[in-house]
Amino acid sequence: MTDKLNFEDAERIEFDGDLLRQAPKVNLSRRAIISGLAAGSVFPIISSCTTNPYTGQSELAFLGDDQIASMAATAWTDMKTQTPQVSSSRTKNRVLNIWSNIEQVTPKAGEQWDVAVFDSDDVNAFVMPGNRVGVYRGMVDLVENDDQLGSVLGHEVGHTVYRHANRRMSRAMLAQGALAAGQVAVSSSETMNNYGGAIAALGGAALQFGVVLPYSRESELEADKAGVDYMHAAGYDVKQSVRLWEVMDAKSAGNQQPEFMSTHPHPSTRIGALKQYINAKGYALM
Repeated sequence: MTDKLNFEDAERIEFDGDLLRQAPKVNLSRRAIISGLAAGSVFPIISSCTTNPYTGQSELAFLGDDQIASMAATAWTDMKTQTPQVSSSRTKNRVLNIWSNIEQVTPKAGEQWDVAVFDSDDVNAFVMPGNRVGVYRGMVDLVENDDQLGSVLGHEVGHTVYRHANRRMSRAMLAQGALAAGQVAVSSSETMNNYGGAIAALGGAALQFGVVLPYSRESELEADKAGVDYMHAAGYDVKQSVRLWEVMDAKSAGNQQPEFMSTHPHPSTRIGALKQYINAKGYALM
């Protein structure tokens, strides 16, 4: 079986795809879009902001967290049904003990979580809406110590604290509305209408590579830093978060696509960002 080296990458994309297919479509009539374009108000029509209860930040959100958690429930149940979990109590208890240490120092301390350790060689971990966390045995086997596993688990909590699943879905829905508006604008112009297909394709590519993927990479770095905060608070060695990505980089050598095409930053980017953050916070000197 081929290793999945960007932890929680492949699985989370698959689950996000399921969620996006369930998400309400941004359906604006042609007349509404044209009126909005004329008034410069298409995006205010479809935008919605809420306050993140964990960070206090104002964020774009079309759906409530409970809605997204409900939408993810089936995917999580299917995952647990179709993928065997480890039989080794030692492996499972190791993950759960580190998880308990990390979780209790986060803004989501005391919430109910469902943590599963899957019996697979995949080097992967992921989090799903509704406080559902999956860790593969391959990741547990790869890490060199508990501190590195703490970095992985802290990263996953970070995704939920910053509501990345909700943000990602909301931006995808907003991009959907932007493409619809662009297509109407193109079709309304006799000159541009002849190139409508090409322009639409370029517009989709621009949103993918200029908005969606960079945002995803930004979220990964944000979760990395949150994980370091939780590691430090739980008494783990934050320098091991850097070492983890050195190990991951060596494992994935020659098997990485260009960063601008990826949902995840290159390991070297993550290493540099983590060192800078750890030094700035005074957690250690690197």
